[in-house]
Amino acid sequence: MRSPRTLLGAAAVLAVAVAAACGGGGSSSGASSGGSHSPVTLTVWHQYAQEEAKPFENGIAAFEKQYPWIHVKLELQPNPDQDTFDPNLIAAIKGGNAPDVAVGFTPQYAGQYCSSGLWEDLTPFMQKDHMSISNFAPATQSYTNIDGKQCALPSLTDAYGLYYNTAMFKKAGIASPPQTMDELAADAKKLTVRNPDGSIKVAGFVPLNLWEELDIADIGHAFGAQWFDSSGKAQLATDPAWTQAFEWQKSLVDWYGYSNLQKFYATYTNSEFNPTNAFETGKVAMVFDGEWRTAFIRREHPDLGYGTAPFPAADPSVYGSGRVGGTIVGIPQGTKHPQEAWDLVKFLATDTPYLVSLANELGNVPTTKASGDSPDLHLGPQFKTFVDIWNNPKSSMYPPLLPTGAGYAQLADDFDAKWQAGNVPNLQQGLQQLDTNIDNQIQQGETP
Repeated sequence: MRSPRTLLGAAAVLAVAVAAACGGGGSSSGASSGGSHSPVTLTVWHQYAQEEAKPFENGIAAFEKQYPWIHVKLELQPNPDQDTFDPNLIAAIKGGNAPDVAVGFTPQYAGQYCSSGLWEDLTPFMQKDHMSISNFAPATQSYTNIDGKQCALPSLTDAYGLYYNTAMFKKAGIASPPQTMDELAADAKKLTVRNPDGSIKVAGFVPLNLWEELDIADIGHAFGAQWFDSSGKAQLATDPAWTQAFEWQKSLVDWYGYSNLQKFYATYTNSEFNPTNAFETGKVAMVFDGEWRTAFIRREHPDLGYGTAPFPAADPSVYGSGRVGGTIVGIPQGTKHPQEAWDLVKFLATDTPYLVSLANELGNVPTTKASGDSPDLHLGPQFKTFVDIWNNPKSSMYPPLLPTGAGYAQLADDFDAKWQAGNVPNLQQGLQQLDTNIDNQIQQGETP
């Protein structure tokens, strides 16, 4: 399964650290700020490299100024797209060489951290400081609390929704963004422009799984699909919402022509995070994307006219919600300085000036209610969509994060790749086999 946070989106999160320099006394100062203190050195593993390194270091410096008896030793680890940071961290914890604090760009491994005790349960620290998880949106629980253990906290997040080109909408006579999946398909067809040979010149909406951030899980959510039944068994074959989701996708793929979409995909396969991005350059009229795109547009194509909205939903009860998930901070098992490690974790997760400054600079969603409501948050009207999605009670990380992780979702992606290409002769039979494969993989246990 792809990381819920992209590398560039995560980089943005870290730059927030600059915000810490803007004053953050707030919520981090209570636990051990009074009296005299013996000097303490905290080792922190992180992934802030290259241009992101300096802003993060500035934020750590601000924390050290607030806690002058704490020195923070930063150790850069491989970035998440190399898939080595978290296995290395797990090995370090088991070997007794863990850092005092870990900052991860993706919650992918939080299930194992919590269920196995690899990261400390933060509940006692939170209770001591009278800190409630309700300070964060309910979605927090979907990727920081596993098996009843609050082993991580968020430090900014990503939220996903619909971007649309307002000039193209006006030209096509479309007054507002689609709110249902039928409207999304109809608008996509109106907005599509083909070349004389039938190939795609401008795509209204690309329905391919893994086109940039779009996943079959997001389409499934739009139909209200649930991954597991009450007994914990996969139910993609028995929940009719999944059938509707797959059929909706395939219908639009067939309208475009799978080969046409593949050619279009090949043209823009490396453009997601550079100025040739298909949406930013007017080659796609609507796209499912994360909140960080607002910052990219501001930097790369400031004249682009666009709007944002929640992703459409066939099930009206889920409209306004969406996928979320981002940077997490926690205390690996074995720290010799639990209180000081908590002071830093709490700062990175809850300090309002820090979070607001980071969000303003990097375009990521602030994760506490106080930071999200701050009058100092200045991200433009398009960004509010993502703050609202983050705070929607039906938003969550999905596919659901289990104690063994969420790697099972790769099986659904693999199946969908065959389905959208027309290589699954019987959808129902295919979904039944997919359920069996998912259950088997979970039963065997997924080890990162």
